[in-house]
Amino acid sequence: MVHRVEHLPERLSARDIESLRSQAASVRHWLRQDGPAEDRLDPGDAREHLSTLRTVVAALKGRRDVSTDDALRLMDAALNDGPLLDLFEVGTPEPLPEPAPPAFAGPGWTVHAHMWTYQPTPDDGFVAAVRLGDEWRIDLWSPAGPLLARSTAPENDVAALAEALVARAPAWTADRSDYAWRRFTDTANALQHTDETSPRVRAATTRTTTPHRPTPHTPPPTTSSLPASAQTALDRGRRR
Repeated sequence: MVHRVEHLPERLSARDIESLRSQAASVRHWLRQDGPAEDRLDPGDAREHLSTLRTVVAALKGRRDVSTDDALRLMDAALNDGPLLDLFEVGTPEPLPEPAPPAFAGPGWTVHAHMWTYQPTPDDGFVAAVRLGDEWRIDLWSPAGPLLARSTAPENDVAALAEALVARAPAWTADRSDYAWRRFTDTANALQHTDETSPRVRAATTRTTTPHRPTPHTPPPTTSSLPASAQTALDRGRRR
């Protein structure tokens, strides 16, 4: 279609116009056969798969002596929506210097190596946040494992986004027909409006501009909010 338009004569005849209309109708038909426009922006959920693998790799970077079989098994489970509850059970923890807690650290947040997780109750979905330069990559996971939403955000927005995303996790777990990146975008946009009806999201909205910051004498949160099997693995590591 573009080629035809680029080679149009200076003056169009009735036959030229009819030919263009016919070709436009054919192009419209072909595009409809290719599926929704979003499929061409994210073919085969490529963005979601890439984000899922990055989350697995980020977790494995905090472990030593991880076998190739374990790494491939976890990546295969992530790509096929399998549970990742044993992500912290492989290898041994990598000793790292204790980082300063980020602005969003507070109730419900737990840190393991360089990954922060937010899960208010064991039955909720959970958010995994990893620093990427000046921003944080945020992944929302359902309690069973599949990735529900993901994107990046400034540190001061993480607390509000995490609470809003977890509040919406049950609905997205039941209906996963939308794109993970678009769920995140819709949630971020909703936080900027006052017509949001969810009490948890309204509470998150007020925290966007006033994130929880621990005082200099308050240690980082230690109460675990990871899925049960991950916490069990960490407890085993402490006993060893």
